[in-house]
Amino acid sequence: MTSPDIVSPPGVYPWLDGHWSFFIQRFKADRLAHALLIQGPADSGKMALAKAMIGKLLCTQDQDLACGQCQSCKFRIGGAHPDYFDLHPEEGSEVIKVDQVRALISRLDLTTSVSTRKVAYIHPAESMTPSAANALLKSLEEPAGITVLILVSDNPTRLPITIRSRCQAISVTQPDTRLVQDWLLESSGEPIGQVSTALQAAGGSPLRAAHYLGSPELDAYGLVREVLADLLARPASVSILSSKLSELDSVDLWRWLSNCTGEVIKSRMAGLPLSWLPDNIQLQNKGLLELQRQADVNRQLSSTTVRDDLLLQEWLIRWAEQIL
Repeated sequence: MTSPDIVSPPGVYPWLDGHWSFFIQRFKADRLAHALLIQGPADSGKMALAKAMIGKLLCTQDQDLACGQCQSCKFRIGGAHPDYFDLHPEEGSEVIKVDQVRALISRLDLTTSVSTRKVAYIHPAESMTPSAANALLKSLEEPAGITVLILVSDNPTRLPITIRSRCQAISVTQPDTRLVQDWLLESSGEPIGQVSTALQAAGGSPLRAAHYLGSPELDAYGLVREVLADLLARPASVSILSSKLSELDSVDLWRWLSNCTGEVIKSRMAGLPLSWLPDNIQLQNKGLLELQRQADVNRQLSSTTVRDDLLLQEWLIRWAEQIL
């Protein structure tokens, strides 16, 4: 929780209050590292946290939150701050290239114009090529002037250890379900049943759940549950039922199949029924664990040339075979 004398900025979600408090306390004590690595799962609010930090670092007023009124804040809000640098893959590319990092380093060497410090925002940090990451090392060790580099990563294990070891890590974990549920209920006004389903569809990811509420994706998730339940009652109908899922986005579909399988595993372990699955059906827990793992693998394969329809039919056949 945030310290009572520290206010969290608008746009920073309640499950990030502790991280904001840590940042402000280190900032006030002049103990903030010159390189921060904000790491954690996608759609957990990391970018909102990073942007709030950027606002505070560039603001020229002595207060916890960026004032929004000083000349520095006005430049930042207008997207033309001379001491702020946003480094991300160029349009049409999936990587941050070495030339981009070298250009950033050159600009960091310049004297500040408006703010008392320069700030670089690098995201997603794991998209840097090996040569780009190597080019950044010196700036992480000895940044020019008063500089803070903020790296944001969904998958920090893809970053070289040389990068990670030079950053102060701020690890954002999957937030408590009850906290996220309360936030979704308050912010969306949707009933508890819809909020719970959205959270399950999102695998606990708060911002993805917020996106699903009131969107067609939530109906699609309900369709996936319906097909899985029908298959257990009619195992021979794989080809018919798989066609119902063929129009869904493949990445979402495999994520949902993994989530649904995980729900079944947890319900069996806790001895609790699932609303969308008949109570009298007994399944093999070991086979379910393998099916969940395979769904996660297939989600990665969906971006390759492998035929998704064949993967789906094979997976659904194995699902139907789990009945004891």
